Amino acid sequence: MSATHAPRERGTCRILAVAGILLILSACSTGGRTLSPFDGPPPEGAMSTDDPISIEIQNLSFNDITVWALRSGGQRRRIARVTGKSDEKVRIGWNVAMPISFFIEQTAGRSCSIPAIGVEVDAVVVVSIPSNVGMQPCRSWRR
Repeated sequence: MSATHAPRERGTCRILAVAGILLILSACSTGGRTLSPFDGPPPEGAMSTDDPISIEIQNLSFNDITVWALRSGGQRRRIARVTGKSDEKVRIGWNVAMPISFFIEQTAGRSCSIPAIGVEVDAVVVVSIPSNVGMQPCRSWRR
Protein backbone atom coordinates (compact mmCIF):
# COMPACT_ATOMS: atom_id res chain seq x y z
CA MET A 1 0.00 0.00 0.00
CA SER A 2 1.40 3.38 -0.93
CA ALA A 3 1.59 6.34 1.42
CA THR A 4 -0.80 8.42 -0.70
CA HIS A 5 -3.69 5.98 -0.20
CA ALA A 6 -3.29 5.39 3.56
CA PRO A 7 -5.08 8.58 4.82
CA ARG A 8 -7.90 8.05 2.37
CA GLU A 9 -8.46 4.45 3.50
CA ARG A 10 -8.43 5.48 7.18
CA GLY A 11 -11.10 8.09 6.46
CA THR A 12 -13.23 5.49 4.69
CA CYS A 13 -12.85 3.10 7.64
CA ARG A 14 -13.93 5.83 10.06
CA ILE A 15 -17.01 6.63 7.97
CA LEU A 16 -17.94 2.94 7.79
CA ALA A 17 -17.43 2.53 11.55
CA VAL A 18 -19.66 5.53 12.34
CA ALA A 19 -22.31 4.30 9.88
CA GLY A 20 -22.22 0.85 11.51
CA ILE A 21 -22.66 2.32 14.99
CA LEU A 22 -25.58 4.47 13.83
CA LEU A 23 -27.20 1.46 12.19
CA ILE A 24 -26.91 -0.58 15.38
CA LEU A 25 -28.30 2.26 17.52
CA SER A 26 -31.25 2.85 15.19
CA ALA A 27 -32.09 -0.86 15.20
CA CYS A 28 -32.20 -0.87 19.01
CA SER A 29 -34.55 2.10 19.38
CA THR A 30 -38.34 1.85 19.36
CA GLY A 31 -38.66 5.05 17.37
CA GLY A 32 -41.96 6.04 19.04
CA ARG A 33 -43.80 3.30 17.17
CA THR A 34 -47.59 3.54 17.33
CA LEU A 35 -49.32 0.38 18.52
CA SER A 36 -51.94 -1.16 16.29
CA PRO A 37 -54.93 -2.96 17.75
CA PHE A 38 -53.82 -5.92 15.66
CA ASP A 39 -50.47 -6.14 17.51
CA GLY A 40 -52.08 -7.80 20.51
CA PRO A 41 -51.88 -6.55 24.09
CA PRO A 42 -49.34 -3.87 24.98
CA PRO A 43 -46.16 -4.99 26.77
CA GLU A 44 -46.30 -5.44 30.56
CA GLY A 45 -45.89 -2.16 32.36
CA ALA A 46 -46.84 -0.05 29.34
CA MET A 47 -48.58 3.16 30.35
CA SER A 48 -52.07 3.59 28.97
CA THR A 49 -55.03 5.76 29.92
CA ASP A 50 -57.40 3.33 28.20
CA ASP A 51 -59.17 0.45 29.91
CA PRO A 52 -59.76 -2.92 28.25
CA ILE A 53 -63.10 -3.72 26.67
CA SER A 54 -64.09 -6.74 24.56
CA ILE A 55 -66.00 -6.49 21.31
CA GLU A 56 -67.76 -9.50 19.77
CA ILE A 57 -68.58 -8.94 16.11
CA GLN A 58 -71.23 -11.06 14.40
CA ASN A 59 -71.09 -10.71 10.63
CA LEU A 60 -74.32 -12.16 9.18
CA SER A 61 -73.50 -10.79 5.72
CA PHE A 62 -71.75 -12.82 3.01
CA ASN A 63 -69.40 -9.88 2.39
CA ASP A 64 -66.26 -8.99 4.32
CA ILE A 65 -66.59 -5.97 6.59
CA THR A 66 -64.33 -3.49 8.35
CA VAL A 67 -65.39 -2.28 11.78
CA TRP A 68 -64.32 1.14 13.05
CA ALA A 69 -64.72 2.39 16.63
CA LEU A 70 -65.66 6.08 16.84
CA ARG A 71 -64.93 8.56 19.62
CA SER A 72 -67.27 11.47 20.21
CA GLY A 73 -64.78 13.93 18.66
CA GLY A 74 -64.97 12.16 15.29
CA GLN A 75 -61.75 10.20 15.73
CA ARG A 76 -62.05 6.70 14.27
CA ARG A 77 -59.98 3.60 14.89
CA ARG A 78 -60.08 0.40 12.84
CA ILE A 79 -60.63 -2.49 15.21
CA ALA A 80 -61.33 -5.48 12.96
CA ARG A 81 -61.74 -6.88 9.50
CA VAL A 82 -64.25 -9.74 9.56
CA THR A 83 -64.85 -12.18 6.70
CA GLY A 84 -68.38 -12.94 5.56
CA LYS A 85 -70.62 -15.15 7.71
CA SER A 86 -68.16 -15.31 10.61
CA ASP A 87 -67.67 -13.97 14.12
CA GLU A 88 -64.65 -12.18 15.54
CA LYS A 89 -63.67 -11.25 19.09
CA VAL A 90 -61.29 -8.35 19.72
CA ARG A 91 -60.06 -6.66 22.87
CA ILE A 92 -59.14 -2.98 22.69
CA GLY A 93 -58.17 -0.21 25.07
CA TRP A 94 -60.87 2.43 25.43
CA ASN A 95 -61.38 5.48 27.65
CA VAL A 96 -64.54 4.32 29.43
CA ALA A 97 -65.45 7.92 30.28
CA MET A 98 -66.43 8.21 26.60
CA PRO A 99 -69.18 6.17 24.93
CA ILE A 100 -68.24 4.06 21.94
CA SER A 101 -70.01 4.00 18.59
CA PHE A 102 -69.25 1.99 15.48
CA PHE A 103 -69.05 2.49 11.73
CA ILE A 104 -69.21 -0.61 9.54
CA GLU A 105 -67.96 -0.66 5.94
CA GLN A 106 -68.82 -3.55 3.69
CA THR A 107 -66.38 -4.57 0.95
CA ALA A 108 -69.21 -4.25 -1.57
CA GLY A 109 -69.54 -0.55 -0.69
CA ARG A 110 -72.51 -0.28 1.67
CA SER A 111 -72.11 0.90 5.24
CA CYS A 112 -73.99 1.48 8.46
CA SER A 113 -73.48 3.32 11.74
CA ILE A 114 -74.28 2.26 15.27
CA PRO A 115 -75.18 4.93 17.85
CA ALA A 116 -72.99 5.47 20.91
CA ILE A 117 -73.21 3.06 23.81
CA GLY A 118 -71.71 3.54 27.27
CA VAL A 119 -69.05 1.07 28.42
CA GLU A 120 -67.21 0.23 31.62
CA VAL A 121 -63.93 -1.53 32.37
CA ASP A 122 -63.93 -5.11 31.01
CA ALA A 123 -67.26 -4.51 29.25
CA VAL A 124 -68.36 -6.89 26.51
CA VAL A 125 -70.01 -5.14 23.57
CA VAL A 126 -71.72 -7.18 20.86
CA VAL A 127 -71.87 -5.71 17.35
CA SER A 128 -74.29 -7.41 14.96
CA ILE A 129 -74.07 -6.76 11.23
CA PRO A 130 -77.19 -7.85 9.28
CA SER A 131 -77.16 -9.90 6.10
CA ASN A 132 -78.29 -6.87 4.08
CA VAL A 133 -76.07 -3.99 5.25
CA GLY A 134 -77.60 -0.62 4.46
CA MET A 135 -81.12 -2.01 4.17
CA GLN A 136 -81.32 -3.39 7.71
CA PRO A 137 -79.94 -1.67 10.83
CA CYS A 138 -76.65 -2.65 12.41
CA ARG A 139 -77.01 -3.08 16.17
CA SER A 140 -74.92 -3.21 19.34
CA TRP A 141 -75.58 -4.03 22.97
CA ARG A 142 -73.65 -4.81 26.13
CA ARG A 143 -73.46 -8.26 27.54
